[in-house]
Amino acid sequence: MHAAVGRVVATAWGEVYLRPELGRCYEVNQAWAVADAGGVPAETIDRDVERLMRRAGLPHRQIAVEEPAALRLAGALADLGYATTRHLYLAHEGPPPPAPDVTVDEIDVETLLAGYDRYLRTDPETPYGRDAVVRSHLLEHHRTYGGAGPAQERRFAVLDGRGEAVAWAKLWTAGRVAQVEGVICLAGHRGRGYGRAVVAAATLAGLADTPDLLVIAADADDWPKELYRRLGYVPVGGKHVMIRHALDHDWRGTAA
Repeated sequence: MHAAVGRVVATAWGEVYLRPELGRCYEVNQAWAVADAGGVPAETIDRDVERLMRRAGLPHRQIAVEEPAALRLAGALADLGYATTRHLYLAHEGPPPPAPDVTVDEIDVETLLAGYDRYLRTDPETPYGRDAVVRSHLLEHHRTYGGAGPAQERRFAVLDGRGEAVAWAKLWTAGRVAQVEGVICLAGHRGRGYGRAVVAAATLAGLADTPDLLVIAADADDWPKELYRRLGYVPVGGKHVMIRHALDHDWRGTAA
């Protein structure tokens, strides 16, 4: 999916994905150290990332490090100024979750974008979204990313009385693999089971095609992973995301 929306630069340790016209969106402007990263040291990876992302005019540096290389590279990259977040991959291996006890609708991308715009403008978790450039780049990412590559994107949401999305999740399907992604519940609507409802709806839709693999990702240090466990997901792996933010900006842009 990254390759479908931007440029890919192959390296001895992995790939670098570049879409500089959306430079405030980290998700499509990052490096990916694959498997054991070819045994390449952290200093070389950092040097390559610095050269390629600087040449593309990008102020941040982000490297996803798969687990085979993480033990070797994460500490060294931290010493080079990168902050670390560990993401878990959880695969659905339990029974199907019960049907949501609140109404969940399948929505179009424009309804989703209106919800994201509200989330970026108002949510306490998204101070970076107050920046108009950051917000426009992230919204364009959500508009184009799901439909550009080999995956089909579907969107499931709880709507308020005005028909506006207040919680949602995406389902990506490509061949025999599916992923639930981008789970959001607006701050004023939390504590009502809406997050659980949209994840359950997307999970049931994914399972309906009997995929070989259905996964969801979660921050290893945050609570949603426990919700996903209760819906039948179990940890199967992970990656480290290493970020060095732009020092000359007060925003902290990230892909939602």
